[in-house]
Amino acid sequence: MNQAVARFVRPLPSREIWTFAGLVVLACFVWLAGPLFAFAEVRPLESGWARGLTIAVLFIAWGARVAWRSWRAGRLNAQLLNQLREAAPGPAVADDPAKAQLDELRSRFDEAATLLKKVRFGQADTVRKGLPRWFDRMSRQYLYQLPWYVFIGAPGSGKTTALVNSGLSFPLAEQFGRAAIRGVGGTRHCDWWFTNDAVLIDTAGRYTTHEGNRALDEAEWKGFVDLLKKYRTRQPLNGAMLTISVADLLGASEAERTQHAMVLRKRLLELRAQLGIRFPVYLLVTKADLLAGFAEYFSSYGRAECAQVWGFTFPLAQSEAPGFDLRAAFDREYRLLHQRLNDGLPELLAAQTDARQREMTYLLPQQIADLQDMLGQFVAEVFSVSSYEPMPMLRGVYLTSGTQEGTAFDRVMSGIKRFLKIEGVPPVAQVGSTGRSFFLKSLLQEHIFREAALAGSDLRWHQKRRVLQIAGYVLLALVCVAVLFAWLRSYSNNRAYLDQIAGRVPAVDAQIAGAKFSDAADVARLLPVLDALGNLANAGGVDLQHPPLAYRWGLFQGEKIDEAVDAVYRRALEDVLLPIAASRMEAALRDARPDETEYAYAALKAYLMLYDSAHYDPAFVQAVVDLEMERALPPDFSPAERSALRAHLAALFGNRVAVSPYPMNERLVADVRDRLRQVPFSQRLYRQMTMTLRPATAAFDFSVARAVGPDASLVFRRQSGKPLSEGVPGLYTRNGYRNVFAPRLAGEVEAYGREEVWVLNLGLSEIPGPNDAAAWARDIRQLYLNDYLKIWDDYLADIKLQRTATLAQSIQVARALSSADSPLTRLMVALARDTALGDAPGGARNLAARAQDKVDEARSSLSQIFAGQGGNSSASAAAPASAEQIVDSHFAGLRAFAPGSGDQASAFNDVLKSIDALYTYLTATDDALRSGAQPPPSDAPAKLRAQAGRLPTPFREVLDDLSNVANGSVATVEQRSVATRAGANVGDFCRQAIAGRYPFARGAARDVAPTDFAQMFAPGGLMDDFFQKNLQSIVDTTSHPWRFANRNADADPSAAAMLASFEKAAVIRDVYFGGGARTAQLKVQIQPLEMDPSITEMVLDVDGQIVRYAHGPLVQSAVNWPGPRGSNQVRLQVSGQAGATEGFSTDGPWALHRLFDRAGVSAGRGSDQMIARFTVDGKPIVLQVNAGSVRNPFRLPQMESFTCPPKP
Repeated sequence: MNQAVARFVRPLPSREIWTFAGLVVLACFVWLAGPLFAFAEVRPLESGWARGLTIAVLFIAWGARVAWRSWRAGRLNAQLLNQLREAAPGPAVADDPAKAQLDELRSRFDEAATLLKKVRFGQADTVRKGLPRWFDRMSRQYLYQLPWYVFIGAPGSGKTTALVNSGLSFPLAEQFGRAAIRGVGGTRHCDWWFTNDAVLIDTAGRYTTHEGNRALDEAEWKGFVDLLKKYRTRQPLNGAMLTISVADLLGASEAERTQHAMVLRKRLLELRAQLGIRFPVYLLVTKADLLAGFAEYFSSYGRAECAQVWGFTFPLAQSEAPGFDLRAAFDREYRLLHQRLNDGLPELLAAQTDARQREMTYLLPQQIADLQDMLGQFVAEVFSVSSYEPMPMLRGVYLTSGTQEGTAFDRVMSGIKRFLKIEGVPPVAQVGSTGRSFFLKSLLQEHIFREAALAGSDLRWHQKRRVLQIAGYVLLALVCVAVLFAWLRSYSNNRAYLDQIAGRVPAVDAQIAGAKFSDAADVARLLPVLDALGNLANAGGVDLQHPPLAYRWGLFQGEKIDEAVDAVYRRALEDVLLPIAASRMEAALRDARPDETEYAYAALKAYLMLYDSAHYDPAFVQAVVDLEMERALPPDFSPAERSALRAHLAALFGNRVAVSPYPMNERLVADVRDRLRQVPFSQRLYRQMTMTLRPATAAFDFSVARAVGPDASLVFRRQSGKPLSEGVPGLYTRNGYRNVFAPRLAGEVEAYGREEVWVLNLGLSEIPGPNDAAAWARDIRQLYLNDYLKIWDDYLADIKLQRTATLAQSIQVARALSSADSPLTRLMVALARDTALGDAPGGARNLAARAQDKVDEARSSLSQIFAGQGGNSSASAAAPASAEQIVDSHFAGLRAFAPGSGDQASAFNDVLKSIDALYTYLTATDDALRSGAQPPPSDAPAKLRAQAGRLPTPFREVLDDLSNVANGSVATVEQRSVATRAGANVGDFCRQAIAGRYPFARGAARDVAPTDFAQMFAPGGLMDDFFQKNLQSIVDTTSHPWRFANRNADADPSAAAMLASFEKAAVIRDVYFGGGARTAQLKVQIQPLEMDPSITEMVLDVDGQIVRYAHGPLVQSAVNWPGPRGSNQVRLQVSGQAGATEGFSTDGPWALHRLFDRAGVSAGRGSDQMIARFTVDGKPIVLQVNAGSVRNPFRLPQMESFTCPPKP
């Protein structure tokens, strides 16, 4: 019974057990009382999961702390053991046996350290049997947590012997034997004794006396103390046991005893100074059995008597009191000890029968009395009080004996012999070693180990701890102040927030009061009201979902306000917006056009859902209402207002059943249903599917940009101007058909058929059956395939080659198209894939498909034979083997050209080779033009154009455009080059000799020299010669104005201006250099037409050629320029009735032109005639000039507008 109770009572003192029990109680409290806990009307522990999470966090935190402490203690223990193993290496010996012994010691200590990590120090295992393992783990003590004591004493003082025979329990003894329990280093360093109650460190005697190598001994002693300080920072030691043997007391001189006391005192002071703590010291007088009579006196003692304490302990209060007289206290307690021995003599002497034994027994009290002075003096020297050094905390003096051997000291008999001068009497020898320990076990277990708490802690450690505690308290106070401040600020912010809400309410009430909203036209006035209601809780810019920290701390009121506002807002939506939406849906049904069957069906479906909660679909209703409201909104409705309206509609219809406030318009519904029934089911469903399946196929959208990649914009464009990223909707691609349309067709037909039952209110006879569904599916598929063909045809016709403005761009396009990874190849492969709906998209059909073709061919032949035998077989005969073959057959030519194997690969490679040849030609042309040479001849453009004619759309157009672009680019660059040369070779002279001179610049003072004029415009002159050599072959002179023969060339401004200059120069040449003359010459007919009556005679002298008129017949006179005289002068002179003459003259190579510049010129009756009106002295003269050509040299437009070839 007692053992059973002990099994469960033993672990109870464990702190972990009580902590765990407290956690269980706290968990129960949290679970039961958690819902009652409220913080500012918030109940964080109201829900079960919140309480469960809180309890889990508590236990996880406790478990983590226990695990961490366990891991930390075990880690420190392991570190300590490893450090102890390596701290004091054995002496460096060269002999192999010594090294082997050292290795053996290390190996055995490793095994002991491993076992220490597993064993448990405590009571006997028999007491623990039956306990759960986790109980044992929770009450387990680690090596680091046991009290530590150090033995200090001179060599041979009996430290080790006392420990070996102390009667303590050593847990490793059974496995390793008592001799193997020692730590590293043997007796030359220190022994570590691991007991169930404490760790005892038996230091080597040389650590105390430093009798060998003083520097080495001091270093090892300091390293040992530092090791204790490192791993037991707070309390390195729980006490020290100072040993002095009877032999050292009695066998040494007074000076030697004093020196020994000073050494021990120094070691104690070093320990206290280095460890920083004050610890109790127990003085053990060992080898008490060397006192004569010890063995005889205690021979009758049993195990219990031998285990008791023989010595005395100073009361702690007295020993720590000021003025404590250690020597007096020692003498007093020692006399009591001596008195106790004397009191026991009568009984012992009466019990003993041997005379010799009785003699020896009688001597022991006298031996003890004789030892008092020496031991007292020794204690006083070791533990004396000093003004400069603190006194060690001596707890008591105890006499012990570990084993009984050696020669006893008989100071009494020795004194008598010296007094009687008796010599030759041998000393008293012990009978033999009894192997019994006296006065050790109880001293250690019941006295010293129980005072483990007397040792102080490191003051510096306490100071650090105190600083940390103060910092913790300060931090806690700051946290409290901060939390209080946060609460106050949160309260202030929430108060201001509520005040803002309260300030908004009257304005919202004023907007709602008296306002009437009936249709979509009122939405503009309704939106501010709904916005104000919806945002009523969003005052001060506070985000209700994620409010600022300054508004929280358990005081945020936004959620409550938001709930109340949301209820009012939703009520407003139902009372105001829902009637508008419902009336708009009814208007949509009423206004739907006959050709908008899919819209009418969707509007009817949404309208009916407002009255049928069983079929209500909030997402569908919201989508239809959004579209209808968009159509009804005024055009000036801003995008922001439209977005706000959609948000309000989402709040109205989202995740709830909205019911129309108006009664259903049965007549309107019936009319719409009748109108929809008139449209074939397949058409309605197909249009519906095209809208509903578009989003599901968006990933399959085809575009040139997606098929070709980044190079698409470099090579291709769309004639419509649409971007290359737009193309064929994914619904009309191979993946869209095979992955979406075809698999979902039957399901959509079935679902739509069921839907029509309630949408169109079909009767029992109208409900579709299985055969109807199959027929509808075929019809829908046919509609789809027709659109498939049209969409692809339109798209392919829209793909064109990218326009190029320069030869360099054309070269870049040709290089891209002729590359190994040609965009043309990528586009062709992508088109071949998406224009084949059958199982073989590449144009190569498998064996089964070809076999099916044979079967279809045979069926077609048999249908002709059995034609007229009943049924319409022609339709089936003409039908393809599968619906997909409609598309496959339509685009068979496109796929046949796709890169593949055999002939297909050869044909496509030929095209790529032609493009590469064109690229080579363009590159060579560019190099030639850059160097000023003529482009090399090549048939690459023509060959490519010929190949393009055999290709399908869009590649035919693309390659044809490429050929044209290549020609045009070459021509453009060639034209620009010619213009550059013309501007340099002809233009420089023209600008020096012609530009800005008369007659090209009217009013100019300087004239064009005749020789310069001839050099410029005469046949074979600069203009004519350059034209013949450079332009005649590339210019179309049959058109007016002249054009370059290659119409694909881009219009270059400099080339066009240059060509216009040469065209005008040709006219000037023909006018002034007729008949191939090398000098400019004119021949005109001049005839007077009118002359003022006051003028008697008019004389016109053109360089010696006289034209005279005196109101006679109107006769034409031929005039040449230049004239025969060579004076370059023209004079007009008139004579009046009084004989006075008046007139004027012009000079220079262009004097005749300057003459007519002074006249008012107008057109004559013929296209080759010109009327010149002169005024001389206010009297008019009218002359008619006939140039013999429609090109009048005096008013030649080409000369007036002539400009020199532009400068490059």
